Amino acid sequence: MQDPVPDSGTHAQHVGAARQRRRRQTLLVVLCQLAVLAAFLGAWEVFTRIPWFAKNTIFDPFFISRPSMIVERIAIWMVPGKNSLWPHLWETLSATFLGLFAGATSGFVIGLALAQNKFLARVLSPFIVMLNSMPRIAFVPLITMIFGLGIASKVVTSWFVVFFLLFFNTYKGSLSVERELVEFCSTLGGNARQILWRVRIPYAAAWTFAALPNAVSFALVGVVLSEFVGSNTGMGYVMILALAALNATEMFAAITVLSFVGLILVYLVRIVERAVLHWSPEFREDA
Repeated sequence: MQDPVPDSGTHAQHVGAARQRRRRQTLLVVLCQLAVLAAFLGAWEVFTRIPWFAKNTIFDPFFISRPSMIVERIAIWMVPGKNSLWPHLWETLSATFLGLFAGATSGFVIGLALAQNKFLARVLSPFIVMLNSMPRIAFVPLITMIFGLGIASKVVTSWFVVFFLLFFNTYKGSLSVERELVEFCSTLGGNARQILWRVRIPYAAAWTFAALPNAVSFALVGVVLSEFVGSNTGMGYVMILALAALNATEMFAAITVLSFVGLILVYLVRIVERAVLHWSPEFREDA
């Protein structure tokens, strides 16, 4: 007795139904996220407008402002002109992209190289651990003193913050390749170069992309820290001016803008990850 031949029409119906379920789930998630955000902002706005409550708690608008005031300030900043935020935002984003690219590239290359050279990895291991153990923020004044108040010090700070995160992930990812897989590729006639490009680099890339969302956040934080120490442009500079003027509205407005920027950058990284690692089980299942 022969097995029944799958009906292509039935299969298409199953695929369509699965897609609709995923869309409904995505819509439900977005609605829940908006509900949580609305509840948080609504409570914040209401509590700061109750005089007795605001005066005797942390909800004093002098310290935490109000969502309505923050939105108004951001709207003013978005208009091109003297009070525009765009030049400062562009300065911070430029340094973040450059620092992230430099840190990701150097961390990936060096991590991959040391994974292939066990002797050199053992020699450099204590020095790498020592550098990684040092608090990054302690180097910000020194970096600013060496590279000045321009974009160079911001990029170097961002690179220094990102490098070790991606280096260790790439190094561990390259070492995680199963020996049996390498031996199997060698049995099929693959040489060291082919195994590197076809096996080790894809494995290391998967681990590297796993660390990239955190690396984006750290790169942005590194740039803002550098702008705190010494700069006359950038989002960190805007926040320092707000602190000097005791302006909580501008402080929270700058934090809100940076939060949305970080969120957008992480989503962009996820899009790139999906395009590069389309072969991985995570994205194959989504497809």
